[in-house]
Amino acid sequence: MPTFASTNPTLMLAWSPILIQKIEIHALGFVLQKLQLNRHRETEVSPHVHDHAQLILYLSGEGMQSVGGRRRMARTGDLFVIPSGISHGFALQGRSRPLCLVLDYELESTGRVRAGHRRLPSARLNELHGLVSRVPAKGRLTLADYSAILAVVALLLEQSPSAAAAPPVQTTFEKVRELLRTPAPLARLARTAGYHPDHLTRKLKRESGLGLRALRDRLRLEDAQTALRNAPNVADAAIRSGFDDPNYFARWFRRQTGQTPSSWRNGR
Repeated sequence: MPTFASTNPTLMLAWSPILIQKIEIHALGFVLQKLQLNRHRETEVSPHVHDHAQLILYLSGEGMQSVGGRRRMARTGDLFVIPSGISHGFALQGRSRPLCLVLDYELESTGRVRAGHRRLPSARLNELHGLVSRVPAKGRLTLADYSAILAVVALLLEQSPSAAAAPPVQTTFEKVRELLRTPAPLARLARTAGYHPDHLTRKLKRESGLGLRALRDRLRLEDAQTALRNAPNVADAAIRSGFDDPNYFARWFRRQTGQTPSSWRNGR
């Protein structure tokens, strides 16, 4: 969990930050402020509030998460949406200290974030682990770093149970989604959709934070992970995913997730 607006000094000792990046950008209909990865210590987090909303995802471990006076057992894969001004806290349960991914954000519109909870499937958690591994732990970000950060944020917000509170986004992406699944060159794909390639890329980045190539990679990764779950071997999964060369598929998959196809397949 992140730094709070609180005067209680014991709160600052409740976790060890592994990754912390202030991003302060507008994307996906949200004002994104900070992304953190924290390992909880054996210390209770007293109830507190923020002047911004938060997404808290448990990547591992377990504990008791309180939101607005209600307590809920939190385990690996649990995603909590905490609106601004809502009291929340944490108490350790069991022997495994949680590892949490936390996003501070606000809506760009005048809408209000709604409190919520959902459980993410293992495929999404594996994808997030791979994406987070590409984000620098701290320090000044380069332009190249933002694609990984925005991919993490997009996946978190996509899974958020209160995402409907945001204004509609990614309408252009919906228009070109199926085209992105084809092997056509990106320039030809853009023109088929009725756009100049540069214009389409800029439009997609404004709406989703990701450009044409990054969105194609995201869809190809989803297809590849589905194939790896169902195909008898990695080579067959590569062919089902549209890759003629299994070696190139392995290199590409590792760039996307931080894992080889075999490791991902065996560890899911």
